[in-house]
Amino acid sequence: MRVLPTLFISLITAGLGFLAVMHQLHGNLNFIMGSPPLKPGETVYQFDPAEVGRIDILNSDETRAEIVKAGGIWLIKEPWDDYADARTVRSLIDFAARLQIEDVIKRDEVEDLAEFGLRKDRIEVELFDKEGNPLCHFKMGRYTSWRGFDPNFKSEDPTQAPPSFPTLIIQPEEEDQESYLYVCSDFADPKLRTVKMRDLFTGELRLFRDHQVFYNSPAFAGEITFSEKNSEITIKREALSKTDEWRITKPYELASSPATVTKILGGLAALQANAVLDESALALPDPLPDNIDYTISVRYILPDGSLSNPVKATFYPPENDQVSTVPVIVSEGPEKKRSAVLLVPKGPGTILDSIPRSVNLIRSRTMTSLQVRQVESIKISDFTGREVDLILEMNPHERARRWYARVSQEDFPSSRGPKYDGPANIFQINELFQALFKNEVKGFTNDAATDPAEYGLDRPIRKISINLKDGEPANFVVGEKLQPQYFARRANNGRPLEISEEAYEAGIQGEKNSELQIVARPGNNLTSRATGLELLGLDTPKVVKFNDITLHLGKVSARHFFANRLDEKGNHTPHVVEIGAEKIGQMPLEAFQWRGERLWNINRFEINGLSIKKKGQPALNLSYNFYASEWSATRSNKNVTALLNTNKAEKLLKKLTDVEVKKWIGPVVEDAASRLVEPDLRIAVLVEEIDDNGKPVGTVQRELKISKIIEGQVNRLLFGKTDTDPSYFLIDIETVQRLSAGLLEE
Repeated sequence: MRVLPTLFISLITAGLGFLAVMHQLHGNLNFIMGSPPLKPGETVYQFDPAEVGRIDILNSDETRAEIVKAGGIWLIKEPWDDYADARTVRSLIDFAARLQIEDVIKRDEVEDLAEFGLRKDRIEVELFDKEGNPLCHFKMGRYTSWRGFDPNFKSEDPTQAPPSFPTLIIQPEEEDQESYLYVCSDFADPKLRTVKMRDLFTGELRLFRDHQVFYNSPAFAGEITFSEKNSEITIKREALSKTDEWRITKPYELASSPATVTKILGGLAALQANAVLDESALALPDPLPDNIDYTISVRYILPDGSLSNPVKATFYPPENDQVSTVPVIVSEGPEKKRSAVLLVPKGPGTILDSIPRSVNLIRSRTMTSLQVRQVESIKISDFTGREVDLILEMNPHERARRWYARVSQEDFPSSRGPKYDGPANIFQINELFQALFKNEVKGFTNDAATDPAEYGLDRPIRKISINLKDGEPANFVVGEKLQPQYFARRANNGRPLEISEEAYEAGIQGEKNSELQIVARPGNNLTSRATGLELLGLDTPKVVKFNDITLHLGKVSARHFFANRLDEKGNHTPHVVEIGAEKIGQMPLEAFQWRGERLWNINRFEINGLSIKKKGQPALNLSYNFYASEWSATRSNKNVTALLNTNKAEKLLKKLTDVEVKKWIGPVVEDAASRLVEPDLRIAVLVEEIDDNGKPVGTVQRELKISKIIEGQVNRLLFGKTDTDPSYFLIDIETVQRLSAGLLEE
């Protein structure tokens, strides 16, 4: 009778022992008792997205896809043998790695999986690591009415709501979780994806096929070539560092425009097709020069510094004028061509239309094609012997380098103003740098010039030598030449327009011309009578008929200015550019124009008093004791000290000792002289002079006069002059307003 209880206890003991061993081996008893569901807030899968090496997809339309990573590149093996879209692939991987659970549904409580989109509408996804081991396997069902907000999203605009997408039903296919359905959030990086997850699977998985023309980013390129039937343009750089600048190497050796190259790189990186077709879907002729429009070839910089084989995009002409796309074939060599035809959008406003593809658009459009950071010193001179040396030197007061000017000129009778050696006017430096390094030239006249005299470069009006921090000096000359200009207008008070020589000759000969067609339009008439026609040769015009409309044609000789960079031996180079006349004024040689911007050297402790006279008001006379900080004020022989706002007076005194001029305009300026006879503001400063030993030697008066340039209008700049300097200057309105602030509390 005791056998049965003993046997029963033995079985229980063995069973418990077995469970204990299984728990030790597996960490749980889920394989026997079933896995518990994951909890809301947890993620369904835990894996490193960087470890994914293969993706298998079974779409709701029965399309299957196999996507693999090879050599750092995603390839789609099925249903095509092509490049995969890296952004779409990355979006799917990130989605699978961040399946955050919002709610749990037991599988045995679901009568029909079709209600959850897990039958005909389901999408099945499997991810494997680089060794082929499974990482996750799930089915994706329908959306729910809930929306998920990414808690990790950080917007640059705090007022902008974070992106959100509807949650989805997810059914894991792993054995330990197949008993549950999960409602999961869809967190998406807006830089990768702006559409709902299931939208990526529409159209037989076409979004998983790469639509970009260049799979690798052209930001890593070292050479880009644009080829057409009769031209080839190549830009190149030596390395990927920021100091390695792009240069044009074909058809000429030229500096490039950094802004334009950035636009090219951005355009090529964003260039993509509306649709990707199989080769067999569109019959294209062989890519011979007569059959194609142009090609764009990109070579990438490899880790060892060499260049890769060219990735060439061949652009065919559109089938007809009505289509909005052009066919493009991409190849990486004669035997490696992408088995697809990309239909790339064309026309105004498209990315393809925005990519510059001509030399004059890509080349640097500044006069020197240099950067300010490259410059150590500059010398400007002319044929009369005038010379300005600009040098970066340490300023002991500012403990920083600043520009100094040394201006010399030979003893010609026409010379005006003294020599100057001191701090350079920072505003004049800025004007010069704008002319040399920032502003665009007027145009590119010739890239094969052989006669410098044709552009006045044989007798230059400016010689410019720029010493660079790294490399040989860059030398330039500027020439002046009278050249014809042509203008046209409707006879009945039309608007004058500049035209080309070809248009002018066509008008004389009575021939058709598109420019004259524009001139003849009725909309080009003026509402008031034209003035200044003598400057355009239209005061005594050639009268012609164009489409039964009477036109006036004018011809004048105008001054044109040209610049040319010299080679290492001082010889002219074949590249000549035209610059605007205003640039000559930005390269002055007069000493007064380079004087420092500080108006005078007066210290606050030297000032004993002020007299401030505004036009139409009595003078306000102030006495000041720096050491006692005491003020007194009189106006019209009355003591008004009680009305004086000493805080405002102190601010005026501080500004007065630190006045800066915007531009010195020289000792002979008739307009300034006449306007300053009765100035808008006159300030007399009583200054106690100190000798070299620090002892007072007497009091002198220094006077500042300021007046508007144009009466009755808002003036951004005003005329100014002191009684101790022969040169007039321009001063900004903000400074004048501070100097003329009311000091009395009325």
